[in-house]
Amino acid sequence: MIEVYEQITKLKNTIERFSSFIVTTSSEKDINEILLMSIDACLELTGSDGATIYLKEKIDQEEKLVIRATKNLSVNFEFYLGYTLPISPISLCGYAAVYQKPVVINDTLNLPENHEFRQFKFFDKSLHYITINTITAPIFDFSNNLLGVLQVINKKAKPNIKLDENNAALFTISYTETDIKLILAISSFVGTLLDRAKTYEKIETAVTNTQKMLANMFDSVKKSISVLNDILVSGQQKFIESLQAEKKEKLLALKEGIELFKKQYELSKITETIMSIAYLITKNGDIKVTDVLHEIISTEIRLYDIPVKVNENEYVIFLHNVDIIKARMIAKRIERKVFEKLRLNDVPSSSLKFHWSFYELKPDEEKSIEEILNYLQKIAKESEGEIIT
Repeated sequence: MIEVYEQITKLKNTIERFSSFIVTTSSEKDINEILLMSIDACLELTGSDGATIYLKEKIDQEEKLVIRATKNLSVNFEFYLGYTLPISPISLCGYAAVYQKPVVINDTLNLPENHEFRQFKFFDKSLHYITINTITAPIFDFSNNLLGVLQVINKKAKPNIKLDENNAALFTISYTETDIKLILAISSFVGTLLDRAKTYEKIETAVTNTQKMLANMFDSVKKSISVLNDILVSGQQKFIESLQAEKKEKLLALKEGIELFKKQYELSKITETIMSIAYLITKNGDIKVTDVLHEIISTEIRLYDIPVKVNENEYVIFLHNVDIIKARMIAKRIERKVFEKLRLNDVPSSSLKFHWSFYELKPDEEKSIEEILNYLQKIAKESEGEIIT
């Protein structure tokens, strides 16, 4: 009876996570974000240690597979972002691309040398890692043209185990039929999203060109009818100001954010999903800088992450299925985007300082959320560098 209940609970969690993936990615237009969300979904839904998406691109007049998104929970595989492989059976992903069919191997160690599947072992050797099993699936567009390859490796017996070349054979388990169906479904959906995103980019380019043409026409009109210039500029400025006045702040209040995160964290305990907290203290007195900061924090995180405003200069970001390394990357991206936006708007930024601290929660975390936030606040105030716990 207990086993049946556990299976039902696991199935329910799988359906909820897959549904969440479909909903969140359906509204995303940025290709990089689509790829990253797909990688996270693959790892969570199949219990894999690593996942990689290769996209077909033309490099030096030759079509190759390029690593455009990857994540491994045991080793730093992101070092190989941008690495290229030929579209040939020299590797499993190359095989899947050439023959345009999925490959499922649950025991790579016992493949004979003359087997049609050939494992590309460069990554394993360079990282002191070993691939025991894999699901490799091609990605197609609407017209059934190859866009790339999705690959997951090493389904783990327990989520928190770190695999290496010495223990991987002991702590990996075979992929199930459900895992295979999930990866095939995700690869198919990713193909649809990529096709749509590329179409959107083309439309956006056309719109941009049209806007430039209209802007040039508008400039000509302004030069020809100088009498209307002040009226047009004034009207345009008032329109922009009215839009800015209607903007709603997307940051949650502290109490509301904590309550929402606690519900999310309780679910993560069941699925054994890691969560991270990023605490930010800024030193700034300019309202324009603050507005830009709020906008970037709200837009540069995923839909299921939770941004919170503690007070005028302090913020908390609750990050779902993100470890310390990824949390630091997100923080750096927020900083970079803020300074880019300030430069674009000609807003001085010399007084703006960022002080971050981070905490990675495990499913068996003993500290309360309030204790962790107090700790992070203290660390951020005491240091100007990043503190990792």
